[in-house]
Order: sequence, then C-alpha cells, then structure tokens
Amino acid sequence: MKNQEIKKIETLLEDWVESTRHDRKDNILSNHLPDAIIFDVLAPLQYQGAKAYRESFDEWQPPFEIPSLFELSELKITAGDKTGFAHCLINCGGTLPDGKEVRDTVRATFCFIKTEDSWQVAHHHISTPAKLE
Repeated sequence: MKNQEIKKIETLLEDWVESTRHDRKDNILSNHLPDAIIFDVLAPLQYQGAKAYRESFDEWQPPFEIPSLFELSELKITAGDKTGFAHCLINCGGTLPDGKEVRDTVRATFCFIKTEDSWQVAHHHISTPAKLE
C-alpha cells in the first residue's frame, strides 16, 4: 500500500516536471490545492494560493527554449494514509533567446494531502541557500 502511494506522488511530481520543462503554464499547478501555500526562490516571500502563484509566472519565468532544463535529483518521498512529503534537488535552467545558457540548482520540499484517491500539493517550497558574508 505505501509503495503504491509513493508511486502516485512520484507520478504527480513527474507531471509537474514535464509541465514545467515544456512551459505548459496552465498545467504546472494542476495537482495543487487552490489554497496551497507556495514559497519560491524569488520574491514575494509567500504566495497565498495556486492562482496567485500562477499569475506571477510571466513576471519572473525566463523565456527559455523548450524544453528547458528541469530535473529532480535525490528525490525522497514519504507517504502516510492522508499526508505525504517529498524533498529533492532541482537542476534547472535553459537557453535564453540570445543563446546564453543559465543553470542553477535549488532545493525543494513538498507537502501533500490525500483527497479521496488522489494526492494534492498543499505546500511547496523552493529555495537556495543564502550566502552569508
């Protein structure tokens, strides 16, 4: 049972990755709860809901060639009966219209809630370590 639930969460994250790589903006958050709390690398500090996060995409997403680089590594998933979480590193970036290559690695944490027979993202947090000097 637990392995099946872990596989469902893994499939949900694979769909998120593919939607992101192929810039399918309206699909990226299809498995997020409407009231999901989202933290991302760029300001603002927090997005209240999937709709607010989606509305911000055009403001900060670089116009990379499609498909862009967006790969999960070191993915670890834990699933209970009604809640689950995952954490990983994301290798991301791509080629800009001027040919410049951009690459970065960020860390990600996801919290999931099971609704009926499907998992939904209740919270996701993308971050990069602060450089303290």
